[in-house]
Amino acid sequence: MRGEARLVWFIVGACVLALVVLALVLTFVRFNQLSMARSLCDEAKRQLLVELRGRHALVPAYIGTLQQVTTRDLSTVELALASAERAPFGPRGAAAERALTRAVDDAAQIPNQVTDRAGTSDSSLAMQTNPREELETTIALLHGQLNVLTERIRSGARIYNANVDLYHRQRERAMSRLFQNVFKARELFTEAQSQGPSTEAESEQSFTDAQSEEQSGARDHTRPAGS
Repeated sequence: MRGEARLVWFIVGACVLALVVLALVLTFVRFNQLSMARSLCDEAKRQLLVELRGRHALVPAYIGTLQQVTTRDLSTVELALASAERAPFGPRGAAAERALTRAVDDAAQIPNQVTDRAGTSDSSLAMQTNPREELETTIALLHGQLNVLTERIRSGARIYNANVDLYHRQRERAMSRLFQNVFKARELFTEAQSQGPSTEAESEQSFTDAQSEEQSGARDHTRPAGS
């Protein structure tokens, strides 16, 4: 009897020990998964910030070149840039970046408007054509570089938001609740909108979707007539 009792206690102890070891292994695996997911979010955010700062650094040169061909007020672009630089990362930052894109695209139409007015008002400005054409070419190149950076920002925002979604899903799992004080939530880089009768997917418009619509609209406006 004593031998059988010892065998039973040995089996029970082995099972308990196996369960403890399994729980420790699962906890360690979950911790590593959360840590990796958080690291992916942070790295995606770092790369996105690099692209944002690159665009912010290029806009002043764009404004300065525009000021050489027009006397129109460019305060809209300047204010949009200042707002984008000060806005915190997250919904407010995404909204500020969208406003900056809109202001930059609107300002790109100024050289065409100035050229049309000059061509219809006075033919004596023909001597200024070459310098003006050089400035307009520079403006077009700067605007093209800004568009490239905007596309990179769109791509970076998509990657970042996808990583944040994955990270948040992992945080919501049962075992992950043990580490919620360690692994904090991350804000999406998406423009927050007020809730209405529409669905949740429609009420939260991504910065990348808004940027895509504005980019296609800007290309339609900048396309030459008759093309």
